[in-house]
Amino acid sequence: MATKIKDMIGSWAASPPVLYYQLKQAMDDPESSFNDYSRIISADPALTARLLKIVNSPFYGFSSTVETIDHALNIIGTDQLMDLALATVVVSKFKGIPRDLINMETFWMHSIATGIAARKMAIAVGIENPERFYLAGMLHDIGTLLPLKQQTEVAKGVLEQCRETKKHLFLVEKETYGFSHAEVCQLLLMEWQLPQRLVDMVTYHHFPLEVSDPEVRRDCCILNMSDIMVYFLKIGNSGEPAVPQLLPDVPKHAGVPKDVIDKIREEVPNEVDETVKMFI
Repeated sequence: MATKIKDMIGSWAASPPVLYYQLKQAMDDPESSFNDYSRIISADPALTARLLKIVNSPFYGFSSTVETIDHALNIIGTDQLMDLALATVVVSKFKGIPRDLINMETFWMHSIATGIAARKMAIAVGIENPERFYLAGMLHDIGTLLPLKQQTEVAKGVLEQCRETKKHLFLVEKETYGFSHAEVCQLLLMEWQLPQRLVDMVTYHHFPLEVSDPEVRRDCCILNMSDIMVYFLKIGNSGEPAVPQLLPDVPKHAGVPKDVIDKIREEVPNEVDETVKMFI
């Protein structure tokens, strides 16, 4: 199966987000400083402008304006800024898919809303580095896009079958390709050498209870709940024709109180449009 997926992802595996690797190498070097990280990001003016726009948005809610990447690094930290940079770069890599195949604006609306909800849940229960939840939300369905690039007509048929039969996307993918978009994304992120926790969250976002490690299972359950919440709210669309079922034990393992979930459900729709404008 891995060979088939590698055929599917093709050249994408060989062209990872370069800036992410440059940042990672710098962060792994004990001799590096904030100035080195800032220089790497600032070499891309468009990315710099977009990151500063995000950091100055209601998404973070800082009281004063963040004017430089140095300032952003000092406020939100290197890990968080690197996650935001990766999310921004990945969005740009998937530009150009024709609208008659999938509406990329509504695709990213769903992904961004999932990331917003997951980040809020992580913050609410005090999980360290909640930005990785936002990144997981952004990336969790990109495995749907690879077939549209590599096997366009077959992938188009998969989406049409989903719409006609109302069967879940991952089931039709399994029947057609022999693997799902989560497995495509898993291998792609592994090829890109992204953190294993992030890979696990994306891999198990439909089946979080299959994870044995309690902390990883918690993270996967939070992403699963966020994904389902966004489908329930009808924010965007990633090709899934129906709201996936929330398994009874998922909220328990996620550990997010019901009143917090209700509050997040009210907040997310108000934050999506502005955040989408920042990324696409």
